[in-house]
Amino acid sequence: MKNFRTEFRINPCKRRITHAEKMLTIGSCFSETIGNRLHQFKFQISVNPFGVVYNPISIFENLTKSLSGQRFDPGLSIQQHAKYYHFHSHSRLNALSKAELMDLLAQKQRETLHHLEAGSHLFITFGSAFAYRHKKFNSIVANCHKIPQPEFNKELLDLEQMKGSFEAFYKLLEQVNPNIQIILTLSPIRHIKDGVPENQLSKSLLRVFCDQLAKSKSNVVYFPAYELMMDDLRDYRFYKDDLIHPNTMAEDYIWEKFQDSFFDAQTRKLIKEIDQLHKSLSHRPFEPLSIQHGKFLQGLLDKVDSLPTDLDFATERSSILDQLHQIEAYQNSSLNQRNEDE
Repeated sequence: MKNFRTEFRINPCKRRITHAEKMLTIGSCFSETIGNRLHQFKFQISVNPFGVVYNPISIFENLTKSLSGQRFDPGLSIQQHAKYYHFHSHSRLNALSKAELMDLLAQKQRETLHHLEAGSHLFITFGSAFAYRHKKFNSIVANCHKIPQPEFNKELLDLEQMKGSFEAFYKLLEQVNPNIQIILTLSPIRHIKDGVPENQLSKSLLRVFCDQLAKSKSNVVYFPAYELMMDDLRDYRFYKDDLIHPNTMAEDYIWEKFQDSFFDAQTRKLIKEIDQLHKSLSHRPFEPLSIQHGKFLQGLLDKVDSLPTDLDFATERSSILDQLHQIEAYQNSSLNQRNEDE
């Protein structure tokens, strides 16, 4: 039978990930996709503390500021629709006052610093080599916050710019955590608003940049998420309706490849158990207040108690206990009603 896909082998990372370690993801949407999966399976991880950021300069500047203790410039904050935003972070980081916004950003910097100092792995996902420079401030921004285009100049970052920004960050990182593993990826999302040829140019520059870093630093590796989407899957049935973002099936496939690269057999076994627990909790019972469902829930509670005690299952335990209390209350009420009828 003919093979209708181009599969390729990914070398496993020498430094595997376990639940005992702290991690940080930063960058484009794919950082959130992988980061949220890791969080779902109880890893200690900070996911995109500054929100989605696409270009390498902004990513490294935010990391550098966090390492050096340099706070964000209040002058680069703006007020839009009764809220304050900052040009160096995503719009989801906002506040009702400038002071509150600056405090929020400082808190995110402390969170980032903690995970860089104590972390075992840093995942960086680049989205685009195109960046926007604010004309008035002469500063590359992480997000334009829907400010009119004429206030910015769009520019294509070159390799020397990106390398210089990385080296400034890496010099500080070596001082606090020289053993951290840096995993670089390219977002599998195509930025076709830049234009299809332009997107290919952008991704090509970023891929060369990743290769140069991986060859020059022993603790830097590359995970081919972009290549898995473009060459292995390579079909629009793996995209959402916008034909740009990977759908759930594609994300699941890339996640499987990610597990092969970074987890050992014991970690994968634990992830499978947690996944089964979550699927059981999402199950909709035919009779949610029945004694039979109560026994099912008690079995889930026993399963939670059998999992490693250093992992946080407080949310799952609370959900199970709430349902058990509802069943107990219903059964007691029904018993009392029967006694009254008699």
